[in-house]
Amino acid sequence: MEPISTKAAKCEFTAVRDEHGTPHVTAPTWQEAIYALGFLHATDRPTQIFFSRTIASGQAAERIADKPELVETDRFFRRAGLHLGIESDADLLRPDIRQQLDWYCEGVNDALQDASRSLPMLVTGFHPRPWNPSSVLLIGNLLSFAGLAVGEQENERLLVDLVQTGVKPELLRELFGPYLDDVDLEVLKEVNMERRLSDDALEMLVDLPRLAGSNAWAVSPRRSATDHALLASDPHLEINRLPAIWYEVALHWGNEKEGTAQYAMGATLPGCPLMAVGRTEKLAWGVTYLHADTSDFFIEDCRRKDGRGKAKGGEDSLIGSHGESEESHPDKTDPSEIWQYRRTDAAGDDQWHDFRVRDEPIHRKGDETLHYQVFENDQGTLGRDLTGGEPGKYLSASWIGSAEGAGKSIGCWLDVIHSESTREAMEVVKENPHPSLVWVLADKQGHIGRQASGWLPQRAARHTGVVPVPAWNAENHWRGIQPSDHLPSLFDPPEGYVVSANEDLNRAGEWHINTHRLADYRKRRIVEVLHENRAVTVEDMQALQYDILSLQARDLLPVLLPHVPEGNLKESLVNWDLRYTPESTAATRFQHLYRHVLLEIFGHETGIGWRRMFYLATRIGYSSMVLTAIDGLLKRQDSLWWDGRDKHELIRCAAEAASAEEAHPWGEVNSFHFANRYFEKSRVGRMLGFHTDRMPMPGCQATPFQGHLMQTATRESSFAPSYHFVAELGTDEAWTNLPGGASESRFSKWYKNDIERWAAGEYRRLKAIASE
Repeated sequence: MEPISTKAAKCEFTAVRDEHGTPHVTAPTWQEAIYALGFLHATDRPTQIFFSRTIASGQAAERIADKPELVETDRFFRRAGLHLGIESDADLLRPDIRQQLDWYCEGVNDALQDASRSLPMLVTGFHPRPWNPSSVLLIGNLLSFAGLAVGEQENERLLVDLVQTGVKPELLRELFGPYLDDVDLEVLKEVNMERRLSDDALEMLVDLPRLAGSNAWAVSPRRSATDHALLASDPHLEINRLPAIWYEVALHWGNEKEGTAQYAMGATLPGCPLMAVGRTEKLAWGVTYLHADTSDFFIEDCRRKDGRGKAKGGEDSLIGSHGESEESHPDKTDPSEIWQYRRTDAAGDDQWHDFRVRDEPIHRKGDETLHYQVFENDQGTLGRDLTGGEPGKYLSASWIGSAEGAGKSIGCWLDVIHSESTREAMEVVKENPHPSLVWVLADKQGHIGRQASGWLPQRAARHTGVVPVPAWNAENHWRGIQPSDHLPSLFDPPEGYVVSANEDLNRAGEWHINTHRLADYRKRRIVEVLHENRAVTVEDMQALQYDILSLQARDLLPVLLPHVPEGNLKESLVNWDLRYTPESTAATRFQHLYRHVLLEIFGHETGIGWRRMFYLATRIGYSSMVLTAIDGLLKRQDSLWWDGRDKHELIRCAAEAASAEEAHPWGEVNSFHFANRYFEKSRVGRMLGFHTDRMPMPGCQATPFQGHLMQTATRESSFAPSYHFVAELGTDEAWTNLPGGASESRFSKWYKNDIERWAAGEYRRLKAIASE
């Protein structure tokens, strides 16, 4: 064991690293243990913590660098308002939760007193400010909003784009039914869409933790070879960035001689005292993304108060704070710059109301302050600054995480650590406000469970939240929060296992939970393997986490192969074992065939269009929402999308185009490298070894090991297991690996020491007792 320096600590604890670099803390009480967690987060990941808070609060141009993309990102987060109300939410926390946050923040701040600034901080002239409970809540908002809600919003924007580019309503209703059955799609054509983020600004958002999917499952003792419950969890996020997203730690507190010794170990999120995946002596847990619709767009009909047309200025104007004329910075009391929104009353008459206007000053390092106007009402926040704009219909966004009291979610994460059983933990997590998750749990008594969590808005029966609806109709407004008792829950099922992999959890005749769900290929494959095994071992759980057999290919090949002409393509796919191994050329050929089928069938002029379909079906603009819906249609014999054409002939034409492409091994096609998130584009990053060489990524978006690569904006992105965790509840250990290491410092031996193990599918044992 390697001691970790704690000379700046003001609380009693010891910390050592095991042979893999994972810190083990020993403390007298839980308070000192959570203090130590904050201390270690600030010791090993200071840049990750403080830069994340700066970006989430919309202060990056002021505190990191005055760059156009950071000004744009600041504007995005100021409009989102993740920083609003967090102080009051912190005051609403239970006293014991607030006390735990205070201990954690003291650990962060004490570690900073003795630490020099990190290299990225020195390069940018960044000086960290004290951490406080509001900072913790802000990091939680960042994970929930930027990592999850933004993806929902992008899907809704995509649907508006498809309507506005002329895709026939009947085609969209068939593709996305039943969610569009009662939706007025014509009004979407009138919406003025806001300007998209630039590539550079988009890269800032992409670099934040985003849950693209995840796997978690638990096996009861009667199906376990060890006669104890087993649990596996692997959250899927962007993994090709260093440092790693998660920070593995083992916390020990209490006195073994007095019978008060306890532990918690697993993956924590720097900046927060939460353990996303982990275990204690009595309980183990993992989470997946529920893909619930927690964010909605509304259509607002906007006008000037005086009814005049366009004023001077421009779209999303940013106004300087000094040196401007009265004309460029209008008096906010001037009626020509007071904007209103429409509401229709019960009698059918239109009433106009003034927007609330929030002035968000965007300070810039070494330059003038810019002022950005945010227009709000009770239904949401407009997606653009109306200053100098034109009357018309615009989108406003509402996110459930903005509701008062949403900050108590951190308390749920902390309470799970102290839960003694699966049933108790299920009751705790179902009250968790956000993010929307599915928790998989197992306990020492052999009980297993699955519990959905997250506040979900109550909508009108005909409003599913998939597309924007008119805000002037009060029937479309949210009506509060759905009761938590309505959330899907499963305890000790007769089959002896529970599984979650972002599948559809909607139940017939009930309100919609998942509207942006993923295909069920990973879920079905996990169930298939578990169902066939009556004596599951730890090794079986590990092997399943690295399973790369595609049920998408197994489902679609019977549909496609009969119409593929004889030749190398057909022969290769007939003999393929359906696995996306690095050496497989058949996997590459299937991807070629699948892409050409999409282009041939759905890319026609009266459909989605060739360019847009190519965008949605490739790494550049990959849309899981669209492709999940398309996969369902491909299995049908008849569809409006065939547009009077013969489906079999379309597949034959697609196969001929696919046959003309050279099939390289999947590991060459699906290869990537790890890059330092702070020095990715700099010469320093390349010269000093901040990055890795390219390596093959096994699997694809449809396999349990989700080895999915994309091209986002101007750089490579990925979705893959960001942490592997397997626990057997009869022991006090877990088996883990992660793509990275404990430290964010390139010059630490713990910077990327676990990548080789992660890539090889090898696990290390994380033991509860540090001294053993």
